[in-house]
Amino acid sequence: MPSPDRHPTLLDAAVGPAGLPRTLAPMRPRLGAEAFNSSDHLFEVKWDGIRAQVARDAAGLRVVDRHGGDLLPAVPELGALRLPDGVLLDGEIIVCDGRGRPSYDLLVGRLGPKHAKRGRGPIFIAFDLLFDDHRPLLGRPLGERRRRLLERGLNGPGIVVPEHLETDGEPFFEVVAEYGLEGIVAKRRDGRYVPGTRSADWLKCLVAPRSDVIIGGLVVDGSRGARSVLCGWRADDGTTRFAGEAVVPPYLAEWLDAATRDLRAEHSPFTGPLPLRPGMTWLRPRLVAIVDHEGDQDGELRDARFRALRFDGRADECRREEPVAVPHGPATTKTDRPRLVVLNALPFGLS
Repeated sequence: MPSPDRHPTLLDAAVGPAGLPRTLAPMRPRLGAEAFNSSDHLFEVKWDGIRAQVARDAAGLRVVDRHGGDLLPAVPELGALRLPDGVLLDGEIIVCDGRGRPSYDLLVGRLGPKHAKRGRGPIFIAFDLLFDDHRPLLGRPLGERRRRLLERGLNGPGIVVPEHLETDGEPFFEVVAEYGLEGIVAKRRDGRYVPGTRSADWLKCLVAPRSDVIIGGLVVDGSRGARSVLCGWRADDGTTRFAGEAVVPPYLAEWLDAATRDLRAEHSPFTGPLPLRPGMTWLRPRLVAIVDHEGDQDGELRDARFRALRFDGRADECRREEPVAVPHGPATTKTDRPRLVVLNALPFGLS
């Protein structure tokens, strides 16, 4: 399978009068085969939110999603962020549940048509410093960018710069799993920031398998709504390959059926035939779903469950991921440092 980062892109990267890019396509992680220990990496919590960048220059404060869309109308609370002029941060917007854990479902509930203001937040988690004092840091090693970010002292209302862990990814991952968090991200400490790439310099290690898929159709029951989602992955040739079926929880069935009515289509978006059965309905392949599953077997997800629509997802980004394995050694510390880093990283603590 060709590497997904062979065509890096930079979205709308024209520099304004104050010297900051208006939009910078974020660098994204590849999938790690498992957690590992490595002195070449830093380890961070993987945040269950929406990727975002925050910047301030002569044009004012900008909060944009990974495609450059303005997020301030959806999260107006972040309009009060205190950010120095000439700074551009990469990070994630989260909302936490009552226990202090990031919850994508609660965040999306605030962005939907009913604007349910549940959960604690929103909070911008700043994990990388891309411009400082109008000067680009993208070519600097991650270790230097992280040090400068921490030295900036940006923690305040609506913004958190979380701690990271050195070296010991395995015990860090065990603590993250114990607290019911999504996973960890391992980042090479000497790595540069390459916009628009999905790079093995950053590896996401998930507690439970999860994928972004294209919704190519539904199986609908007239009495209860959508029973399952027909999932797809975008292939290198631009076609949509069938990736299995994901069960829809009963409480989302009627809503998902109604939410996809405008995308109904007469023909299958998938390459190759699929066995037809009652209730099968095709959709134009525009929406992206987050699905939990038990692994990938021959290109199809096993025991998949629909979780939510991806607020900022694009069909072209939904591709089958080949896990990257990294050689690793033993943990270097027997202290409780991994637990302390997790607890200190969470903006509201953990109960």
